[in-house]
Amino acid sequence: MVQGGYSGRSLSRRQRRRQRQSHRRRRHPLLRLVRFLIVLAILGVIAEVAINPWVFHIGGTFTPTASWTGLGTVQASDGGRYVLSISVRAGVLASGDLACSEFTGCDNLQGTAKLCTLSGSTYTFPLTGQVHAWLSTDGSRTDLSLTGGSPRSLPDGWVVALRGAWHGADLAVASPDNSFTEVFTKGGAIRTVTSTADAGTARVTLQPSTAADFSRACAAL
Repeated sequence: MVQGGYSGRSLSRRQRRRQRQSHRRRRHPLLRLVRFLIVLAILGVIAEVAINPWVFHIGGTFTPTASWTGLGTVQASDGGRYVLSISVRAGVLASGDLACSEFTGCDNLQGTAKLCTLSGSTYTFPLTGQVHAWLSTDGSRTDLSLTGGSPRSLPDGWVVALRGAWHGADLAVASPDNSFTEVFTKGGAIRTVTSTADAGTARVTLQPSTAADFSRACAAL
């Protein structure tokens, strides 16, 4: 009887051991996947630090997520006033399908731009661009491009271009090629045709902000 009871207990222990081993084997693929993803993340951060260290210090402040949001009032030469907000992700990790050119290099910014107008309309546009920096954004030349859009899109092939540079925490940009005033009327409507009469300038200084700041600024506009 003792031997039979001992044998039963031994069998139970062996079964439990097999169950634990089987459970560990089932967990191994998941653990390997998690480790692989952690290694990829670490390598990505190392690559970012080596190639674009500025992405973790945008606008003179620590940006661990390599992202930045800024807001400003656009002043156009035709008297138009608008509130522009941009939210961007920077660097290699944000590159995705961003374009490259043999003359200007690869974009290292992508995100969205929101524009509210005197007429009460608010548009959202995909945004891409380049910051020509390495250690710091301060003084670095920056190019931004707005395309597409909703609820109303820019006509095919139309791009609103903004060019400028960082000054400490602020990004000051202007439309160098009439593209802003050619696209937006003084009241904020999107044109479908342009003429030389639409030529003009527009400029804005973007300062660090939040989504709530954009709503308040639009209400005040």
